[in-house]
Amino acid sequence: MKPLMLDISRLVSRAEQGALTGIDRVELAYFQKFLSLDRPVFFLCRLPKSYAVLDHAGGQVIYDRVTGAVPWGPPGLARMLARRHGLAGQRAIADVWRLAKVVVADYRLSHCYKAIFSDDMTYFNVGHSNLRQGVFDAVATHKESRIIVLIHDVIPLDYPQFSRTEVTDRFRADMQRVSARADLVIYNSRATQDAARVWFDRFGRQPPDVVAHLGCDIGNAPQVFEKASEKPSFCVIGTIEPRKNHALLLKIWQEFVRNLPPAQIPPLHIIGKRGWENMSVFKILDSDPMMGQHVFEHPDMDDQTLSRHLTQSWGLLFPSHVEGFGLPLIEAARAGIPILCGENAIYREILGDYPLYLDVDNFYLWAQRILERAGRIRESEADRQVRGRSVNLPDWNGHFDQIFRFV
Repeated sequence: MKPLMLDISRLVSRAEQGALTGIDRVELAYFQKFLSLDRPVFFLCRLPKSYAVLDHAGGQVIYDRVTGAVPWGPPGLARMLARRHGLAGQRAIADVWRLAKVVVADYRLSHCYKAIFSDDMTYFNVGHSNLRQGVFDAVATHKESRIIVLIHDVIPLDYPQFSRTEVTDRFRADMQRVSARADLVIYNSRATQDAARVWFDRFGRQPPDVVAHLGCDIGNAPQVFEKASEKPSFCVIGTIEPRKNHALLLKIWQEFVRNLPPAQIPPLHIIGKRGWENMSVFKILDSDPMMGQHVFEHPDMDDQTLSRHLTQSWGLLFPSHVEGFGLPLIEAARAGIPILCGENAIYREILGDYPLYLDVDNFYLWAQRILERAGRIRESEADRQVRGRSVNLPDWNGHFDQIFRFV
């Protein structure tokens, strides 16, 4: 069978930076899948001014490091040659260098492909990273080679107010290259497909595409059902950035503190790293007296602890203005956790009527529904199991069954 190559640049660049984001998890799921395939697989990684290509054996070692099963090695020469990356990044770069089948300067990537691949292959990029002209040109070294790209969202184009200018500019250039060069685009939802097609029409070419809903976690883990905590508590999961709308929840909890006895204020757990241009929110997190009393920030929570917080909570709060997919909602529904969220086409597409949909600008409605939820009787494990099985959720097996029909 013809070889496949997965771009793992995003995962390696995030070495030891804490909990993985939603897009990171998708790239990791593909990484795991590629390693399980009974066919030639390779892995591309962008490094400082160079590229590395790993075979299956090298990819397995890097996967074990990315997942934390094995620690990253010593930085070696990367300490001198990749100084701006910090120690964690240097260790990851050094390991990739040591394990690579070949390492070449970025401008020689096409020569590298000619040396490794005697015939055509299929290149996958599923992480919204390294969508570069040089990479696409190198793949085209063999005219029958194919480029497959997974598009998670086009938020930087549709909602530039939620992205830095340089991010929007770079993303636009990336999507223009995908429009011109991709042989297949994978969309995580029909909602993303509809939004992206508008832009690809503007860019001049509509690539062939397929919609394949994402799985809700790595490895198709069994459903988790745990009793809710004795005291009502809620959580919000995601990077703390403007589009996630943490400001709404903090305003609500400030109002709770002003108007409710302390014993009646449900704890709010904010799970996720701090992002960008959200100084008013950061100021509250740093200085408001309710922090550590009623609101708790968890910037670097591991997956096991996160799962426990989520499954023992009385509800996931998700007032995001816009999302590409919203994996935390899928994971919450899978465990039978009630969800309060804003209107979003992707939520309706995947979850139907499972969540309680609320206007993300309606402060009073959110406060009322949160207190109503907190005032209910604690649910039993059986109740959550029934709720969790009431919605037909996507899984990775179904996703990959759709994708690998094309390769």
